This record gives sequence, structure tokens and C-alpha cells, in this order.
Amino acid sequence: MSLIHRRRQVVVPLLLGMLLLGACSRDAGPGLLAQAEDKQAELVTRGVRPDDPAWDQVLQILYLIPPDSKARPEAERRISRIKELQSTRLPPRPLARPDEEDGGSPSLDEHGHPMAPHEHPK
Repeated sequence: MSLIHRRRQVVVPLLLGMLLLGACSRDAGPGLLAQAEDKQAELVTRGVRPDDPAWDQVLQILYLIPPDSKARPEAERRISRIKELQSTRLPPRPLARPDEEDGGSPSLDEHGHPMAPHEHPK
């Protein structure tokens, strides 16, 4: 056997191995980001408040995105926004009153007593 043939026997498997290793080390970040986006869209559609524990699943997925991934900057933006919303206290939901004409609560005075009805100028 010639020297060139022997080198080929060593180099070809080595190159194939390097190609396979390169293919196996894909960036998992975009897939994880898409998974987090799906979960986030589901929570928003259902109207889940940011302080609900269901948002922890979205954060866990975002934290799984590797630091060297091209999707990491977007993940960091989403993490900071979710944490900001979780730390912001939302106002309580208004109570509906079916016995009121417009479904809302009546006007109250400074002592919390209902005010007398009044006419709006036309």
C-alpha cells in the first residue's frame, strides 16, 4: 500500500467523525425559545396573571437556553420582562354588580356609602 492510501484511511474517518460531531452540537436555543413562546401564548390566551405559578414553566424553559446560543439575548429579554411583570402589583379586578344598570358598582362617597343618583348633563 502506498503512503497516500494509508493517509486516506486515517483522514477520511477522522473527517467523517468531525462532521458528525459538528452536526450533533446544534444550537438548541431556537427550539427551546419556540417552546417557551408556545407556552407563553397559551398563558396569555387563557388570561393567566403574571404572578401565577404557571409562568415558572416558561421561565424554566428560557433558563435552559445555553449562554452561547443565538436565542439567548431574546430569552434574557423575555426573562426580564416576565420578572418585571411578576414584581409589579396589578390592581384588583373590578367587581361586577348585576343589579346595577351598567353592570358596574355604584359611585361611593368618601365614607364608602352609595351616593344619590344624579342626572348627567346632556
